[in-house]
Order: sequence, then C-alpha cells, then structure tokens
Amino acid sequence: MHYSNSSVTRIMTILEYISKSSTALTIAEMSRELKIPKTSVFDIVHTLCDNEYLELEDDRFKTYKLGIKLFELGGRFLVKADLHNVARPILERAMLETGETVFLVVEYSGELVYLDKVIGSSSVLTGADLGSRNPMHCTGVGKALLATFSQDYVHQIICKHGLAKKTSKTITDESQLYNELKIIRERGYSIDDEENEYGVYCVAAPIRGISEKPLAAISIASLAAKMTEDRKSLFSKIIIESALNISKKLGYSGDSLYDLKTLIKK
Repeated sequence: MHYSNSSVTRIMTILEYISKSSTALTIAEMSRELKIPKTSVFDIVHTLCDNEYLELEDDRFKTYKLGIKLFELGGRFLVKADLHNVARPILERAMLETGETVFLVVEYSGELVYLDKVIGSSSVLTGADLGSRNPMHCTGVGKALLATFSQDYVHQIICKHGLAKKTSKTITDESQLYNELKIIRERGYSIDDEENEYGVYCVAAPIRGISEKPLAAISIASLAAKMTEDRKSLFSKIIIESALNISKKLGYSGDSLYDLKTLIKK
C-alpha cells in the first residue's frame, strides 16, 4: 500500500525546486511556480531555515537557497557513492575500448585538478599527473566544464587565470572561447586538438550529479597523429556514454550532458 503525506511532499517539492534553480528564490516565486499557497510555503521555508536545510541569502529581497545541512547529508552520500569509486570501472572500460589513457578531473578555483587516470596500452605521454593542475581554456576536460558554466563565471576564471598560449592552437581570445563553448554544448563533447600539448588530441565530457551541477569531467587522450575520422567518431561516442553513465550512477536524471535550460552560475 502506498502512503503519501501532503506536507512531506510539499517539503520535497520545494527543496527540489530550489536545488535546480540557478538563483536564490523568494517565497512568492516558489508559491507561484509550484502552485502551493503562499502561507504554506512561508511555514515550510522558515521551518527548513530553523533546521539549516535552507538559508536566507539576501535579507533585503528575502531570497532563499539550500542550507548547510543538505550539503552535509549530500557529503555523507558521496562518501558512500564516492566519485572516484563510481568512475573508476567506467574509466577502465573506456581505456579497454580505445587502448588510450582516460582521465578524471575536477575544477578547483578556476583550474583543473587531476583525480585519476587509467593508462592505456598505447598510452600517450602527457604532463597531466595525478594531483597536478592545468588551465581550463586549453584542455578538453577544462572546456567540457567551462561549457556548463555561465558566461559570467567563465569571465571570472579568465580574469583570474588568463588565457595563456600553450601552443600555436591555443584559444587566447575571450570571444573565440565563448564561441567554442557554444559549439561544445551543441555537439555534446569537447575537443583538445594540440591546444595544451603538441602531439596530443583529447575528447572530453562533463559529469553531473543529483543536483544537475557539474561535478567533474573525463577525457580520452591520444596521439594526434593517430586520430582518424573513424577514431574521432568512436571516441566521442565512448566519452559521452561514459560520462553519462557515471552521472546516472551519481543521481543525474537527464538524458544529455548539455540539455539544461540554464547554465550553472557560480
């Protein structure tokens, strides 16, 4: 027998709605969009704030966002469903299917940090060691993540870290980078064609979690000289399937990695 409690359902509906919003929300906005009486939303929101599941972001505009308690709960979940442990077997499968090295990275303060790599039998040598950092604008994994961010946040990263020229193919113009990110969103994956290191070609895609926000990215790295059109097509298919598979295991419910209505704002 199925039991449903209307108050609990409303609480979950409000939390899910706030979690998917790129901006903090007012009680009036929640009431209007969710078709829940304003007095009910008021009571629920303030109860959740009292228990740190929500918090007031702007006292002047009375806007609310997710609170620290939810992040604590989410952190406990991620300890059990650890990104590395979830991703590792899928990285290994991608390596076996391509024979190439596969990387897992996260963004930290506008740079990439390499968390894991599975070295293929025909491995290409790159400067990407575990724990090392790399710029975002010239790497496949970096551009895969940048394409999930708002233009404002991408601009912040550029202001902080610049657009250093790593090779003659590196994108060093901000407008050109924005155009590249638009292409990535439409295509569903990113490419690094000797933009970070000469002789290295990468395809990459982002990983999303239960909140739909980007958590990480993965890439397949190969010698550029080996990348025929058939291999490019195969690698792009594998990287999208692998990234989506990891994302699903982490709670992502979308069917595409770039189908969100709004870009993530930091």
